[in-house]
Amino acid sequence: MASLLHEVKDMYRLLIVDDEIHAAHGIEIGINWANLGISNVYVAYNIRQAMEIFFNHAIDLMICDIEMPQGNGLELLAWVKEHYASTETLFLTCHADFDYAKQALQLGSFDYLLKPVRYKELESVVMKAIEKVKAEREADKFTETLKHYYELWSKHHPLLVERFWFDLIHHAVSLHPEQILEMIQTRNIPYHPNSQFVPILIAIHEWSKEITNRERKILEYALRNAAEHSFQLDGVQGLTLQLSERHFIALFPAGHPLLDHPSTSLIQELSTYISNCETYFYSKLSCYVGIRTDMREIHHAVEDLIRLDTDNVAKSKQVYRIDEPAILPKAVALPNVSHWLELLKQGAKLPLISEIHHYLEDLKQGESSAIQLQEFFHDFMQMVYHVLQLKGLQAHRIFTESMSPVQVANATRSISALKEWSSQIIDRAAQFIRSVEESQSVIDRVRRFIKENIKQDLSRDDISEHVFLSPDYLSRLFKKETGISLNDYMIEERFKYAKELLISTDMPISSIAAAIGYTNFSHFSKMFKRVTNMNPLEFRKKCKNG
Repeated sequence: MASLLHEVKDMYRLLIVDDEIHAAHGIEIGINWANLGISNVYVAYNIRQAMEIFFNHAIDLMICDIEMPQGNGLELLAWVKEHYASTETLFLTCHADFDYAKQALQLGSFDYLLKPVRYKELESVVMKAIEKVKAEREADKFTETLKHYYELWSKHHPLLVERFWFDLIHHAVSLHPEQILEMIQTRNIPYHPNSQFVPILIAIHEWSKEITNRERKILEYALRNAAEHSFQLDGVQGLTLQLSERHFIALFPAGHPLLDHPSTSLIQELSTYISNCETYFYSKLSCYVGIRTDMREIHHAVEDLIRLDTDNVAKSKQVYRIDEPAILPKAVALPNVSHWLELLKQGAKLPLISEIHHYLEDLKQGESSAIQLQEFFHDFMQMVYHVLQLKGLQAHRIFTESMSPVQVANATRSISALKEWSSQIIDRAAQFIRSVEESQSVIDRVRRFIKENIKQDLSRDDISEHVFLSPDYLSRLFKKETGISLNDYMIEERFKYAKELLISTDMPISSIAAAIGYTNFSHFSKMFKRVTNMNPLEFRKKCKNG
């Protein structure tokens, strides 16, 4: 594993290309390149020399003039992009011609600066180019890591010995000694019925970067493969199994060398593994060491380790032993929920988030348990729902994206996850509470929505869903702010539109009725007369004659 995880400090190579010797030399000595992480600086005075340097050295960044003998810088850039695509190019020229700049950018130039340039400005642009090269290196490194483990993963086939352990751990077969002996003999597994093993649970707490499902599967395989290499497990006598997306179990045979000194050698090796996996596989882990166990009791031992991990909501990147005395959670005073409720009602988002984070940090320091986190979660959501109800907001319309069963389960997995999730909930709730307080803004949105959808068969529910308010609350708010009911306002707007059509078009009256959502012509005429004191035909004639 050490050879696979060897880290090399990033250094970069620079090539300066300029036919003006003094200009090239000035750039070479005018900036402290070592401070920028550039270890080698090469200079070429024409394209031929530049190509020779590319043949002999890996160049990360090129600073190049445009007009030179034996070919210009744009031709050199085209050649570099074809043969050395990872090199970033910066043009430094006295030509302010827009066509040159356009060609340079089309060919993939990083930037285009005019001479004379201040060294500070040049240094700033070079630093940005180096950051881009560094980011591309990291991306390539990640891709290569995935590729390596994907090849191993794709060639790896499930073994009978793995199936044997899965059956035992999941209690899928009889655990009677005679039954286990029959399984061992039938599957030709090299164990004695009385063999003992020490299970070690490897738990993934979180990934330190965003990854796709495919990348996650490959990295999970990488974690398992690295564990077997680090712990000297041969895949048969000792092996690592993946139990779920979060859990692996490493099974150490009782005679394994690391078990001779479990409090030193084993703990040190597990700590090193945890550290390396965070650095190279983007995962934050904890390891839980079980006790020596008979094969027929292995499912109980694994359940105990998973239970230990489930109750660990405060800390990651640790090694725990199940035979160590449990640290009881310290009593933490209940949060002042009534004060939090007032803050949320006022839309005081930042003070509320700060107080919640402070409380959760107290829980973390107090060795809190999963039960305490669940209790906090339910009290927190009760507070949020209560305030939303007071404001006339419907929770399901606000939190649909944030409250899936998977997201809720992940939120209560750890204190750090709960801090992040509670901040998102408060932020979203405060956003909608603020919109309710700014009632005129809500009314404007309602009016605009009705106007834009006047041709549709709008209902009160459609409008309330658009502004995330309950229908009853919206109706009361609209009447309070405008002095007219929402239903009457929709009627007025529909017939205002109908009057416009009657005046400005020759559309048949039946078509106008349909355009504002009335399929019954006689009902449309009746309602029109109620609004205007004349039927549609009379209104059209009066307006035309007038």
